[in-house]
Amino acid sequence: MAETTDQNKPMIWKELVLGFAVVESCIYHSIRTIPIVAASSAEEVLFTEDVTRLTKLEVDETVKGVLPVPFPTYEVTGSMSAEGEEVSEVLLLGYEYPGVQAPDWTEILKREVANPRRCV
Repeated sequence: MAETTDQNKPMIWKELVLGFAVVESCIYHSIRTIPIVAASSAEEVLFTEDVTRLTKLEVDETVKGVLPVPFPTYEVTGSMSAEGEEVSEVLLLGYEYPGVQAPDWTEILKREVANPRRCV
């Protein structure tokens, strides 16, 4: 039986979502939403790109407004290193809303890692 180490163990993170920014693109004639997440610590503010999501708008994009979310809403991400890898891809797994039963995030992570047809 193979030993399970921290390197090949599924890891799940939950970040508090404060709302969703509504962004309009004049080039693509589309509207998208970007989650606004709270950093859980000062260290996370320094070492994460999540804090800069809204500052990385594409050319000709504007923020049209913010959609509120019920408290507490979480963005759930996960990562699972393959054998011999030090760093693995962090995947967006979904969102948790109050009053809605959360799925088994570990099973969703395993399914996402095994699915090569993910959107890029």
